[in-house]
Amino acid sequence: MRMSFLTDKQTLKDLHILGKYRRDSIFSVFNCTQTFGGEHLLESMFQQPLTRLADINKRSDLVAFFRRQQQQLIIDLEDLDLAQNFISGDAGGSMLQSSLYISRNWLWQKLGLPENRTHFQRAIRAVIRLLAQLRAYIQSLGIEQHQPLLGDTPLANLWILESKELHALEEELAKHAENLPFALAVRGDYLLRYRWSNALRDAFSMIYFIDTFQSIAQVANARGFIRAEARPAEQQTLLFSNLYHPTVPNAVGNDIAYSKDSNLIFLTGANMAGKSTYMKSLGIAIYLAHMGFPVPAAQMQFSIKEGLFTSINVEDDISLGHSHYYAEVLRVKTVAEAVAQGKQLLVIFDELFKGTNVKDAFEATFAVSAAFQKHTSCQYLISTHIVEVGEQLKTVAPQVQFLKMPTIMRGQIPTYTYRAEPGISADKHGMVLIHKENVLELLEKSRSKF
Repeated sequence: MRMSFLTDKQTLKDLHILGKYRRDSIFSVFNCTQTFGGEHLLESMFQQPLTRLADINKRSDLVAFFRRQQQQLIIDLEDLDLAQNFISGDAGGSMLQSSLYISRNWLWQKLGLPENRTHFQRAIRAVIRLLAQLRAYIQSLGIEQHQPLLGDTPLANLWILESKELHALEEELAKHAENLPFALAVRGDYLLRYRWSNALRDAFSMIYFIDTFQSIAQVANARGFIRAEARPAEQQTLLFSNLYHPTVPNAVGNDIAYSKDSNLIFLTGANMAGKSTYMKSLGIAIYLAHMGFPVPAAQMQFSIKEGLFTSINVEDDISLGHSHYYAEVLRVKTVAEAVAQGKQLLVIFDELFKGTNVKDAFEATFAVSAAFQKHTSCQYLISTHIVEVGEQLKTVAPQVQFLKMPTIMRGQIPTYTYRAEPGISADKHGMVLIHKENVLELLEKSRSKF
């Protein structure tokens, strides 16, 4: 029995995973599909990350296969629309019914209304053109030489290559470039909309499948994404080289490494130093890797996880009477329940307990970090402004990795490397930014006017 990858709406929202109408969503990054069917298949992949090593490797192999292809299937969308509508129409089920259908079209033409007959002929030729294009593309792939990889995909159906009747129908249609003879029209209608209806639906599935994987491959090749190397869950491996955020312009990459003996990274740094982007980059890569998709990094090795939870942009809920702090507590509880069940998860907490005072936030962040770290089946990334938490955490959990996003002051102007380095940040430049933007001077001047 296959398990579902554990995650939730908050995580998907934090990482901007879904949303075909959002340009900054990860789905939009990969969505270069030409067809609605291809787009729908891509959406389903995004909604269902994989949890089995064999399934992840199989999908990764398929993506790699399409990345190597030089030829692409270019789909004529007008032909596809005509063909889909034609095939989905009332097929009848016998030569007699096809004869009656064609007879009506011919009769309407004699009465001065040729639209039905014209549309029928355009549609049947569109179906044949699509099948011919698809056959040529499949032949270019060498499907028969790749049966271990493609054997349980829509491409395994070789009817389109082997059907002699289909070849014969194509040749007959090609002989009649203008109007189809009555008998040929009847036979074409009967074959395409009744006898071959299932085979043609399979052919459309092939088109959508190719469209989806072409889209993934195209994006991965254009952006230089790499294949993530999946490992068994028990190895507790999580290793990145030059991991970066795929939607941030000129993103800076970082190296990240977890192990069985070091399952928590404690991240500090000033506002705007890049902590949130660093954390989102990790979450996005883990999500994509469990889909079997290429990731934005120079290298990635990961052990299979059962799920991913983040707490980055938790909001209050006025309708339920939940303050920001209470909403944060409930979020931590949701994650704690999953961790307590022994699940193998990646957990990302950004700026825990922002909604309360510094003393409470210090105590809560320390207690929660120390408690989570003891559950070694999971790996954690926790950030905070309260650097004192890190100092105290060192005394009880020396195996924690302490990283910081540094700030470099150039006079009164802070600049950032966006690269994590070992240590605990002591950078505090809140007042520097207040002075830089002349906030106090503005208020002082305005006070003297009134």
